[in-house]
Amino acid sequence: MEVSRPRWSRIRLSRWSVPVAIGAYEEEKSGSQELVLDVCVWGDFSAAAASDRLEDALDYAQLRADLETWIVGRRWNLLESFAWEFCGRVLAHPQAGRVELTVDKPGAQAPVLVSYTVIREK
Repeated sequence: MEVSRPRWSRIRLSRWSVPVAIGAYEEEKSGSQELVLDVCVWGDFSAAAASDRLEDALDYAQLRADLETWIVGRRWNLLESFAWEFCGRVLAHPQAGRVELTVDKPGAQAPVLVSYTVIREK
């Protein structure tokens, strides 16, 4: 008897630290700042669960590499803009149907932690 699998499940990449050229203030305009990402990618991963093959899965190692390459050489003023574009990039992957991203900017108002969360769907 086949076990029923849920249509939606998620893969989460958390505590992902990336250097990003971001900031609206003059002192932030040069160099980069550390952002810490928590990314939840929602999708129908039932084919991967059934086959146990990477070809049927969301290859999160490749997703991470793609996103880190995409960040290089780009600049944003605001967390909102960065997060929106980042989510759009995640949603370009065929297995991704929804993405929830929380971005922490540890250096923004230390010791207070500034975070921004956005959810986007296809």
